[in-house]
Amino acid sequence: MLSRLGCWMLGGGLLFAASSALAVDPSIKCESDKLRLAAKYTACRLTAEADAAREFTTPVFDKCENSYLAGWAKAEARARAKGAPCWTEGDASVVKGDIDAHTGSLAESLAGGK
Repeated sequence: MLSRLGCWMLGGGLLFAASSALAVDPSIKCESDKLRLAAKYTACRLTAEADAAREFTTPVFDKCENSYLAGWAKAEARARAKGAPCWTEGDASVVKGDIDAHTGSLAESLAGGK
């Protein structure tokens, strides 16, 4: 029968092995980070649209854009530093353009346009 110390050592070894096996590939983490950034950027833009509609002003997206672009570059750099670049790189402006078009269209539709 295993001693108490032996059980703790075995359990610790299994836990360490499991955590190593669950380590996420940097390319997959990059994709996940980019999806989260796209979601945050979308929410930020829609919040700016809602605030502007409530106040009868033009929406200001500077904060959204700066945070999004900085986060995107950071996600790509982090993956590259770990030796496995993102599956797509340099695509921040393309994704941003898609989000801008969709959120702008949605805001216009809700304002009675289209």
